[in-house]
Amino acid sequence: MRPRLDVGRTTRPARIFHIDNLRVFLTLLVVVHHSAVPYSNLDAWPNRQQPDPSSGAWPLDLLLIANQTFFMGFFFLLSGYFAPGAVDRRGPGGFAVERLKRLGIPFLGFVVLLRPFFILPTYLDLPAATRPSFAVHYLTTWEVGPAWFLEVLLIFSLAYALSRHLRATAAPVRSRPLRRRDLLAFTLVLAVATYAWRILVPLGTGEPVLGLPSPAYVPQYVLLFAVGVAAYRRRWFESLPRRSGRFGALLVVVSFVPLALGGYRGFGVSGALAGHDPAHLALALWESLFAIGVVLILLRGFERHVAGTSRFSRYLADNAFAVYLVHAPVIVGVVAVLRPLDTAPVPNFLLTLALAAVASWAISGALRRVPAVRAVV
Repeated sequence: MRPRLDVGRTTRPARIFHIDNLRVFLTLLVVVHHSAVPYSNLDAWPNRQQPDPSSGAWPLDLLLIANQTFFMGFFFLLSGYFAPGAVDRRGPGGFAVERLKRLGIPFLGFVVLLRPFFILPTYLDLPAATRPSFAVHYLTTWEVGPAWFLEVLLIFSLAYALSRHLRATAAPVRSRPLRRRDLLAFTLVLAVATYAWRILVPLGTGEPVLGLPSPAYVPQYVLLFAVGVAAYRRRWFESLPRRSGRFGALLVVVSFVPLALGGYRGFGVSGALAGHDPAHLALALWESLFAIGVVLILLRGFERHVAGTSRFSRYLADNAFAVYLVHAPVIVGVVAVLRPLDTAPVPNFLLTLALAAVASWAISGALRRVPAVRAVV
């Protein structure tokens, strides 16, 4: 997840500042997402504050739906982009060891040290008469919150390391322009793969799968990681077409056509429509067009307008990974503190976001002053 430009085995990788800044923005979007969930109509947070459907929470529902279509997939895209250069420098074995250190240790750290605080509200909501001990609840459930990303990314990384080990030589790095027809073809492949996958794993599947709260998006995660690997070899991020942002905006606008033509019906409760219903295909097409469009807009926009660096931006970037780890229990705590406030969902969300973002970066900065912590995050 560390934004480095890998150019060879012996060359020290240089930071790409607009990717640094983009990674900070995506991390902030994660905090935004999880600050909104407790006050939304979606039952997907330990201490949810909106037990009954509320019209005042609809703006948050729309924010969550739009954000879910692209923000975690974007993380996998960037992670895939920085994987080939790391393998070129360290070799498949060295890369695997480095990923086990950089992803495996933080994942275990979250599970052991932070997960108890994250799942405590869920435990306290269990009926007192049948509630087991906290130790039993902790050991018999597998709700790992946002740390699922580390779990899945580690699997992808080790699979990529194995593929490189089995290959005789690495694919050469060759600059090749990113063509619009390639983007459209990939978008269609992504939509069809998502549709087929959701026949087995419907959107809105109630229980997390291996800790993954959004199993319906697995095809997007896999394919965007693979595209990130290809983007490094073909230098797509270094040679984005000048109008790629406009093309991304066009994809976003066009995405609402399949949504309006029936895709919106796919938002229903899991099982409300048959898994093969065309509405699910239309919804998958909307998500794919919307996601790829937003990714293009953000890549081009940050490259052109947010490519600078400062002491503050470096502080934000250096601590972004740690923020990803600590923000969930921080939000749980902030929501608990703000619970007595009798305010509408959106103001509650904004206050939670402000407090959680500041606290998460402050805590992360303090933790990373410890050498042992800084060595892995």
